Amino acid sequence: MTTSSDRPQADHLLEDFLTGEGFSPDPFQLEAFSALDAGRNLLVSAPTGSGKTLVGEYAAHRALAGGGRCFYTTPIKALSNQKFRQFRTRFGPENVGLLTGDHSIDADAPIVVMTTEVLRNMIYSGSSALHDLDCVVMDEIHYLGDRSRGVVWEEIILTLDPAVRLVGLSATLSNTDELGDWITEIRGDTAVVLSEHRPVPLAHMLYTDGDLIPIRAAADQRRRSRSGYHEERVTARPRAQWARRQDVIEKLDDERLLPAIYFVFSRAGCDGAVAQMRRARLRLTTGEEARRIASHVDAACAEVPQHDLDALDFTSFRAGLVNGLAAHHAGMLPLFRTIVEELFSAGLIKVVFATETLALGIHMPARAVVLEKTTKFNGDTHAMLTSAEYSQITGRAGRRGIDTKGTAVVLDQPDLDLDALSALVDTPRFPLHSAFAPDYSMAVNLVEQLGVEEATILIGRSFAQFQTDRTLVSRSRAIERRSDERDRMRASLEEAGGDEDLDEYMGLRAELSRLERKAEKSNRDDRLASVRAAMLKQTAGSVITVGRKRFGMVATVLQVRTDIQSDPALLCLTDTGWTGWLRQNDFASPPIPVGRVDLPKGRRKLDGRAKRALVQRMEHLRGKAKGRMKNAGGKPVRKDPRIAAARRALRQHPLHEDPRMDKLARLHERWAHADADVAALTAEVDADADSLARRFRRIVDLLRHLGYLEKVDGVLRATDAGRLLAGVHTEQDLFVAECLRRGVWRGLDAAGLAAVVTTVVAHPRTDSAVREPSDDTLRAALAETERVAGDVAEIERAHRLPTTPDLDAGLAPVMHHWVSGGALASILAASWQEGVELTAGDFVRSARLVVDVLAQVGQVAEPELARTARSAVGSLRRGVVLDHMA
Repeated sequence: MTTSSDRPQADHLLEDFLTGEGFSPDPFQLEAFSALDAGRNLLVSAPTGSGKTLVGEYAAHRALAGGGRCFYTTPIKALSNQKFRQFRTRFGPENVGLLTGDHSIDADAPIVVMTTEVLRNMIYSGSSALHDLDCVVMDEIHYLGDRSRGVVWEEIILTLDPAVRLVGLSATLSNTDELGDWITEIRGDTAVVLSEHRPVPLAHMLYTDGDLIPIRAAADQRRRSRSGYHEERVTARPRAQWARRQDVIEKLDDERLLPAIYFVFSRAGCDGAVAQMRRARLRLTTGEEARRIASHVDAACAEVPQHDLDALDFTSFRAGLVNGLAAHHAGMLPLFRTIVEELFSAGLIKVVFATETLALGIHMPARAVVLEKTTKFNGDTHAMLTSAEYSQITGRAGRRGIDTKGTAVVLDQPDLDLDALSALVDTPRFPLHSAFAPDYSMAVNLVEQLGVEEATILIGRSFAQFQTDRTLVSRSRAIERRSDERDRMRASLEEAGGDEDLDEYMGLRAELSRLERKAEKSNRDDRLASVRAAMLKQTAGSVITVGRKRFGMVATVLQVRTDIQSDPALLCLTDTGWTGWLRQNDFASPPIPVGRVDLPKGRRKLDGRAKRALVQRMEHLRGKAKGRMKNAGGKPVRKDPRIAAARRALRQHPLHEDPRMDKLARLHERWAHADADVAALTAEVDADADSLARRFRRIVDLLRHLGYLEKVDGVLRATDAGRLLAGVHTEQDLFVAECLRRGVWRGLDAAGLAAVVTTVVAHPRTDSAVREPSDDTLRAALAETERVAGDVAEIERAHRLPTTPDLDAGLAPVMHHWVSGGALASILAASWQEGVELTAGDFVRSARLVVDVLAQVGQVAEPELARTARSAVGSLRRGVVLDHMA
């Protein structure tokens, strides 16, 4: 704790730090500086672009001035690289290092920028670098809610030496105090600094009919126009049309709102937008800017082989940049994305068409951002942006020290919900929910360091359990309230004459309903199975019956899709002229063939004449169809004898004819519903209480069963296999360890090992069918790897744990070809021929995932396999996969 005598020293440090900043710190920054001077842990939650990073830099400055060390962690390598460059400029190259797992520069420097995974691994290995560590800054700490990365953040907070100060920097959260309370509980006194003030105000505008209108005003106007004297005018007014991108950009240019980030939410859409603007001959740069851009791009790409540049369509990429236009998305080569970021930050690129990945972490502010749509595909459907996503995206608008305001522009669309959009504008904060769950490698490390009991206690102190426990109080109160309601209902029921006989009678009724529902479901399942079987037998040209009146009685099959056997589909032309896909639920009974017709060529695009001819041919088959449908007995309905028995028991019960039964039944159903609610809520509370600790104990039991942990002198310790597992850090950690233990990958060459590891950790974005490799050793290794995956999944199910092995060989041939010396152009071409959707960025990202795991295999595997893994890493790291191409 800082004393009064320390105050002048603290003031001197802050004064020295702020020299040359060119602006006065905001109140929240001064509050954060004071907390750091007082030696407290710190959590800062403030809007994007408000200057949170300055707080992290001051923490590093204090550590450097005091002779200690500061680790500055980020969630992604790209952000680490960016912070590394910024910190070297601020603190001097000799004082700043970088560690990103596959990249190490001056790792012994007093200030080291690193990814969170690197710090987690250092903690578990007991690295000597932690001995003089003064503080850890966790930038974008709200990433602990990320499904795939969040676990690492909580591991660090839970296991980092309590003497090391923690500084967390977060976007604006609605539950900042909850996160702060948890950090205080885990690490001691923590100052929570919350700010909702943006130094550069943000205007939210709607682009409609060539004008920019405030979103709230547009929503109010549209709301008023839905009634009253405006109604007639609005009815006559045409709906908003899609705006042309060129018109939008020219409007932004006229309003002096460039540079801008134009969010499209589609990789192909971003690339297509740049090509579209080039075809429109849109140029946003001066001659001098164009020359500077060309010089920068040529220098940055000087080491990339020409044949790789040709494969990447470098000429088009460069031409767009020279015109002041660029795309930015995860499918791009990382080097190309870095070039775009550098040129945009320098003010040379005027418009970047981007997916939402640009909004995550990378510091790339603009004067304006444009959202082409307010919905994006979430993997299942197109859904409205969440408040967190909208806040993150629009937060890029407005450059501190340059702009007086930032502008977020949403394009008007025919189906735009302005009320929902206004709600997004008015909800700049979002709640943080922990994604923490213990895994196998973590379990071995914690048991080895702390022992089972202490490790279990630590897991129970996670933010995930902290949040769950906080809800248990309110849920327990809900149980009490519902229990009281249930007891009052029971008292009313008994006053009306309800007793144990009524409970028995209502139990019989409930059992009968259950049996009838089960029988109905069984019959429905039988019908669907029969329909599926009949559909799978059809071929193009079959004329079939369709037991749905709205589709007619006869249809011609134009195309059959059976790639998903459980959900086949038939493209049909019905006798009413309707064409479309029919699925199993569209048939009331199995389709019956009544004839065949010859289909015209190009059947997917039947013209009117061809359709009419087919409909006429089907008309002659209607009579035959009616006869066959009438005579089709179908599968007999399954009857459950228990239903008849239950009905007899119900009729024979003394209360069956009781005149009070309708009233008593209603009262009893209300009571039974309340009783079921209490039971369900109680079960939920029991399941959630101590839930993570129970999962951890199941993991420990599994690891003991497989021999990764064993008791030595009454204490559970890691075996040699356990120490191997402790060194594997991937979502598939147990699976990888099992493959290494069983020698599944022994005997593979470097290319084969890379291919097999690819099936485990790097999957294509779309499903693909891949031919078996011709190499016998590789084919056998892939088959054995798949068998191990089945074994691991079975063991996990037996221990009531989620199954983790997830294999996909889609990218295996790609990595095999690359490690064997293949060129990028041939790899990209071959992947598309195989039906694998692969871009240069996808390839590089997948290659680096494989490099990460191979590097770990090179550390923990037996000597021969370790050498092969290191050889594979060396062969993978070439050309566009090289570290400096990031």
